[in-house]
Amino acid sequence: MKEFMVFIKNEGNPVAKLSPEQQQAHVQKVGAYIKELTNSGKMKAAQPLEMEGVVISQKDGKFIDGPFNETKEVIVGYYHILATSLEEAIKISKADPRFEDGDWRLEIRPVMQVDGIN
Repeated sequence: MKEFMVFIKNEGNPVAKLSPEQQQAHVQKVGAYIKELTNSGKMKAAQPLEMEGVVISQKDGKFIDGPFNETKEVIVGYYHILATSLEEAIKISKADPRFEDGDWRLEIRPVMQVDGIN
């Protein structure tokens, strides 16, 4: 099995546009999806991220910490999944029920395995 990071991205919070009943249904659907993947051994971890944060960069030997990128899109959570291939990771990600409830983007990246790290 290979490891993949799936970064959950959007602009703002599409769930906030839903009614309280729809929000509850959304949470239940996504929770069931995560539980199913965990029970099948495909999910290592999943967590939302807080909206506040900074980007740290270095230029000319000086560190700069500032707000997020200039884009409105931010990473709002992640899944750390296991799959046999990128194609399977895509299939797993496309089954995420959050796509039913607004405009979401998932970025799927293979985790590079480097000897001596972890």
